[in-house]
Amino acid sequence: MPDMTRVTIATIALVAVVARLGAASPAPAAYPAAPDVVVFCEPTLQHAVRDVGALWRSETGIHVRVFTSPTWALLQQVAHHARDDVLIGEGDGEAHIAAVQNLIEGGSQQTLWRNRLVVAARRGDRQSGGVNPPAVASGQLPTVAGKQPIAIVDAWAATAGADSEKALQSLGLWQAVSSKSIGVVGTADAAFLLAQGKVQLAVVYATDVAANPVFRITDRLPAASYPPIVYWVAQTAHALSPNAAKFITFLHGAEAQERLRADGLEVLP
Repeated sequence: MPDMTRVTIATIALVAVVARLGAASPAPAAYPAAPDVVVFCEPTLQHAVRDVGALWRSETGIHVRVFTSPTWALLQQVAHHARDDVLIGEGDGEAHIAAVQNLIEGGSQQTLWRNRLVVAARRGDRQSGGVNPPAVASGQLPTVAGKQPIAIVDAWAATAGADSEKALQSLGLWQAVSSKSIGVVGTADAAFLLAQGKVQLAVVYATDVAANPVFRITDRLPAASYPPIVYWVAQTAHALSPNAAKFITFLHGAEAQERLRADGLEVLP
C-alpha cells in the first residue's frame, strides 16, 4: 500500500505539472504565422503560378507554396479550413459561391487572366540522325481530323471537355475528331498521352503547352466558340500569412505579368 500511495501522489503531481504547462503555453492561434504564402489554384495554372512565385521569392525571400485542384474542390478544402492564403479560381459561379459562403476576404476578389483552348503536337524528337520534322503541320487540324489519334477531355468530366466539343462543333470537325479521340478526365492527362507519344494531337490549354518544352501549338480553337476561360484571385477569409495581400499585388506588376504571358496566359486589364 505505501508503494501505491507514492505512485498515486506522483501521478497527481505529474498531472498538475502538465496542467501548469498547458496553461502557460500559448493557444495555437497565438503562434506567429509563417511568412510563406500558400496558394490554391487550378491544375493548369501550376506551372505559371510556380514561375511567378519564384520571381516573388527572388525579390522578397518569401516562399510560395502551390497546391492544385479544380476550383470546386478547392472551395471545399477552404470551407473545411485547409491552410490557404490566396485562392485562384475559375468561373463566375465558383466566385459567387466563394463570396456567399464567406470563404474569401470581402473586396479582395480580382479578375486576373484568360486562358485559351489549343491543339498541341510534339516537336520533332531528337535522335542520332538529327531532328525529325513534326508529324502535324500548323493549321492542319481539318486535314488530320479523323486520321490520327487525338487526346481530348470528355465533356462529362470537366469544363475543358465540354468547351472543346463546342469549339470543334463550330468548326464542323467534332464528328471526325471524336472518331479517333481518346477520352481523358483532364488536360493534364491529355498532355501526358501526348508527351508519351501515345497520341499525335491533344486539345489542351495554352498554359499546358507553355509548361512543356516539347509541345507546340498547331491550331487555336476559335475563342468565340466557347465561354471565356477566366481566372480570379482573392485572399481567403482565414489567411494566415501576413504577405497574402502583398503577393496578390505583386501579380499585377510588370515583371510578373511578363512571366505569366510567357506561360500562356493573357493578362486582363
